[in-house]
This record gives sequence, structure tokens and C-alpha cells, in this order.
Amino acid sequence: MENKPLHYDGSIQKNETGTTEAISEPFQLTDEMRVNISGNPYENENNE
Repeated sequence: MENKPLHYDGSIQKNETGTTEAISEPFQLTDEMRVNISGNPYENENNE
């Protein structure tokens, strides 16, 4: 399938045939990030 549409999931047909650069920096999940992504988003914030 040529000229695929751009989707929000990042699947895109690239016409470039060059080198791809990957980020070599490791991802660090902090305690603050872990608290923000866990739990019920519909829960009342006053209960914390």
C-alpha cells in the first residue's frame, strides 16, 4: 500500500530511505510519574 494515510498511532509510509536515529537515552519512570498515571481518574481528588 503506497501513500498510506497518517494515523494517530504513528504508522506512516515514509518515503525517506535514510538512516533512522534512535534515542539512546534510557527512560526513567519517577515516583511522581507513577503516582500520576496510576489510580482511578474519576476519583475525587479530596480523598487523597
